[in-house]
Order: sequence, then C-alpha cells, then structure tokens
Amino acid sequence: MNLEPYWLVWGIPLFVGFISPFIGRVSRKLVGIISSIGLVVSFLLSLKMLLDMVNGVINTPLDAELEWLNLKDITGGIVGFGVLLDSLSLFMITVITFVSMLIFIFSIGYMAEEEDIGRYWFWMNIFVSAMLLLVLSDNLIQLFITWEIVGICSWALISFWYKSKAPSPEPGFETEGDYNAHCGFKALVTTGFADVFFLVAILMIGWATWATYGHPVFNFMELGEDISWAGELARYALLPIFVLFILSGPFGKSAQFPYHEWLPEAMAGPTTVSALIHAATMVKAGVYFVARFFPIMLAMADTFPEAKLFFLIVAVNGAFTAFLAGTQGMVARELKKVLAYSTISQIGYMFLALGVGGLIAEHAVAFTIALMHLSAHAVFKALLFLSAASVLHSVGTKYLDEMGALKKYMPITYVSMLVGAFALSGVPIFSGFFTKDEIVKIAYESSNMIVYLLAVVTVAITAFYSFRMIGLVFFGKESDYIRERIREGHEPHESPSVMTVPLLILAGVSTVLGFMLPWMYKVFDNPGFWIRLEGEHVEFCLIEFFKSLASVTSLVTLLLLVIGIYPAYHYYIASKGSPAKLVEGNVVLRALYKFLKERWFINKVYYKVFRDGLLWFANKLRKIQTGISNVNLLYAAIGMIASVLIIVLLL
Repeated sequence: MNLEPYWLVWGIPLFVGFISPFIGRVSRKLVGIISSIGLVVSFLLSLKMLLDMVNGVINTPLDAELEWLNLKDITGGIVGFGVLLDSLSLFMITVITFVSMLIFIFSIGYMAEEEDIGRYWFWMNIFVSAMLLLVLSDNLIQLFITWEIVGICSWALISFWYKSKAPSPEPGFETEGDYNAHCGFKALVTTGFADVFFLVAILMIGWATWATYGHPVFNFMELGEDISWAGELARYALLPIFVLFILSGPFGKSAQFPYHEWLPEAMAGPTTVSALIHAATMVKAGVYFVARFFPIMLAMADTFPEAKLFFLIVAVNGAFTAFLAGTQGMVARELKKVLAYSTISQIGYMFLALGVGGLIAEHAVAFTIALMHLSAHAVFKALLFLSAASVLHSVGTKYLDEMGALKKYMPITYVSMLVGAFALSGVPIFSGFFTKDEIVKIAYESSNMIVYLLAVVTVAITAFYSFRMIGLVFFGKESDYIRERIREGHEPHESPSVMTVPLLILAGVSTVLGFMLPWMYKVFDNPGFWIRLEGEHVEFCLIEFFKSLASVTSLVTLLLLVIGIYPAYHYYIASKGSPAKLVEGNVVLRALYKFLKERWFINKVYYKVFRDGLLWFANKLRKIQTGISNVNLLYAAIGMIASVLIIVLLL
C-alpha cells in the first residue's frame, strides 16, 4: 500500500493515538503538541486533495480499494478495504480536520492539569481517525465498523472522568464519577440500540444484492450505479421496513428523535470532548450517511415510489427534532446543555434540508445547502463549546445562574461567544444566516407547511436561547457564587493564548464562511459526485446576499429572528424584568416551563420503560429460576412439548 494522502489523513491520528499514552508519561504538554501537529498535517493533506479535485488535478470519484475479505468460495464476492474520494468525502474530511485541529490546540491549555492525559489523547486521536475513515469508506461493512468505533470512542470520552470522587451533581448517583460513567453508558446503549436496526438494513442490502447479482454488494458506487437490487426489497414489500431501519443508525448517531435523549447527558465529559462530538465527529456521522445514501435513494425513488418515504421521514423528523430540542434549550440551566440542545436542533435542520432535497426538483441545491449548514455548524458550534470551555475554565461552574457580568473579565471569550451566538441564530452577515435562510426557503418550496412552520418558528426559538445564554453569562450582575470566588482570590480571568487564538480563528471563519456559499456549489458541481448542479453559478456573493435579503421568506425569517431576540435582550441583557416572576405569576407559563424543563417528559418515559420496566421483568423472571434440577427439567420438557405442538399445527 502506497502512502497516498488519503491513507495518511486518517493514518496519522491513528498512529499518534497509539503512542499518546507513552508520550503522556514523559510530558503532558508534548503529547498535546504532537497530537495537534498530526491534525495540522491531516488538515493540509485534506485541503490539498479538495483543491486538487476542484481544479481538476485529480480525477474523482476515485475508489482506492484493497482486498480485505475474499469470500468467493462462500458468497461469490469480495469485501474490500478502501477509500472513496469524491466531493462529499473530501469536503467532509476537510471540515473534520480543520475543526478538530483547533480543538486539539485548545486542549493543550484546557487539559494542562489533567493527570490522565495519555488516555485523553489516545481516545481523542482514535476518535478523529475513526471519523475520517468512516467518511472515506467506500463500502457499508467498513463504514459500519468505523461507525461502531466512533461510538466506543464517544463512550470512553463522555465518561472520561469516571474516577471522580466529588459529590454527584445529579440525584441518584453517589459520586460525580458514577454519574459520568452513567452518561457515557447511556450514549453507548442508545446509539447501539439504533445501530442494531441499521445493521439489519445493511444485511438486507447484502441479501437483496446477492439475490440479484449472485453475490452481495456493499460498495457505494456499485450500489448507486445499478439499483435493480431494490427490486428484491420491493417484491417482498420490504422497502418501508428497509427505510425505517436504514435511518435508525443515522438518527441514533446524530441524536435525532426518538434517540435524542443521550446527547444532553454527553456533556458530562470534558468540554473539549463535547466540542469534538458536536462539531466534528459523532453527530455529523448520521448527516454524512444520509448524504452518502442520498443519490442511491434518489435513483431508487424514481423506480419505486415507496422509497420516497426515506426523504419524507428525514424531512419531517428533522423539522420536528429541530423544534423539540430548541424548546428544551430555552429553559436549560447548564451552559453546555443549552449548546447540546442547539446541536440536536441544528442537526435537525440538516436532515430537513436533505429530506426536502429528495422531494423537490432542485435536489442538488438542497443537498449542497444541507452540507453548507453542516460546515457552518461545525465551525460555530466548535466556537461556542470552546468559548464555554473558556468560561468554565475561569469560573469553575457549569450553571448559568452562577455566572453573570463576565464580559469585563473575559473580553476575548465574550466577543468569540457573541459571534458564535450570531452565527447560530442566523444574524446577517454571519454564516448561519445564509445556510438557515436557504433551508427555510427550500422548506417553503416543498409545499409541506408543517415542515416550513416548524423550521421558521425554530428560528425565533434559537435566537431566544442563544441570547438568553449570552445575557446570563456575560451581562447583569455577578452572581453570589462569582462574588464569593472573588473574595477568595479567584477572580474570573481571560484564558491563555493557546485557548483564545483558536477562538479568534473560529470567530473569523464564522463571520466570512457564509460568503463562500457560491464556492460550495462549485465543489459539488463536479464530476466527482453523482449529483450535478444545473444553471449558472453566482460569481459575486454580495449580489446573492442582497438578493436573499429581498425575498419574502427571508423577511419572514428575519422577523422571527427579531421576535426571538427581543425578549432575551429585554430580560437577560438589559435586565428590565424578572423572567422567574413572569413564569411564577402565570399558570400557563408555569405549566409550560415545567413541561420543557422535564424535556417533554420523554426522558422520564424512557427510564420508566427501558430501565425500570426491564428491571421489573428481570426480577419477575428471576423468581422462576429456582436452581432445582427437577424444576429446570420440567421447564425444558414444557418447552419441547410446546415446540412439537407448534410444528404440528404449522404442518
């Protein structure tokens, strides 16, 4: 195997990950520096390959595959280990390496005092390496393996502080370490449950292709070039089930309803881990897979109309999840959980765009807008989480009501987080405005008013919780907690430059990224991808910007933006009223607040059914296990008699 850039881009962090525990024993700082340098190299390689593709230096799609499993004697086919270079994969690895690189650099300062630093850098590097190989994978088997490795890495990093003996911040747990371990396990179990159905869907593809071609096919390009294999699924009326199962994995990884409840608890890990999960890895995997499978399902829907269910579910569930998580973010007490809910919501927008893209004529436009929002979100969400890390590093608390008036103590962090809030809310001229505005437009063009209304109302909700967060952290008066820390000699302070420089870079990119939208069209209007954009490109992004502002849908979006910002500014920035008194004085608002605070009671129902219900069933089942051999033989005899009766009845 030649050491081509597409092998090195994920191989470098993999290698650094395995040597990190040994380097960490020598120097805590050195292991962070080496890990960051490795990501810098990976980013430069990714960027060069992307530019080479756009400029025609390399011909794509390029499928570089090695023989992995030779199953000719069993199935008549070969399972390869390879990478698929096209517009989608090259775009994704560039975004992943850029954001991860800055998170790694930030981590050098943020995790400087961490004792178990070797373990931290091991999992961080493996996490990024697995995500890169996931998006480069040219077949479903390889993708699923890396998919699961990403899940294992997230479990290890979410529960990273499982050894902590500090009192638990949540009831029901003795120590903070117990709570952290629970949160990591919750993420692993939830996504693992979703992946069971995902795996069944992959096996259904293997069965359908085996029946069609005489051997199973898992390669993406081969599946897309000839979709006659879907006829086997249609023949047995399995297409609706296949659609539900194939979407289970992406919905689980990307924390979409009904699998969304694991992500708020993922905040138990270090904030840099949260930044990596939300901005560059894990939750983006689901969006990536739907984008990768987009042209396959599009071709399938042309022949089998029931396959359009794929796009309808993606669009409706994305819109609903965006609204659902946004409402929960409005009342969250923890700084990081506000950002967690915003991630679930913004990922919902991406799914909405991809789903609508399969239902309208402008498939490629919607597809590109979804990925543009993915890139914009990756940058501003990394910015927001790292800004939150800077705040937590300074004040030592994660609760919003224990902050306040930090603007004068942390000016760089304040400006950075404000830019992130602007981008998240969709304020012109920041990146989120361009992408979210276009998503709302295509939702309107889909003629699905439910999807459109959920999308546009979520604009106001997003603006409200974003500026509520800014107000509680940086404006008003110092909390009693902050004043006590000041009296003890722990005055809030700005973070060191190794942490603030990445913030400033991300803030700058969040400001200008929206103006690169026309270039994004050029990336995907390329022979290297199955979808081709039609029509002329916009050569001057400012023209597109002003044209966008003049549309009716943009004016509605801007109106909803103002509606969301105003109450947040009034109560939390200008401090012209007490939101607590407002809620307590109104029975409807009080009930609504409790409903949202309890996360629509969905989390409680899940615990009642899947934890308490299973424990109850296990306790009941345990009572029939007496350990007496005669009783066990009786059970076996009853089972055998029942089996014989069933066979006789069937015959």
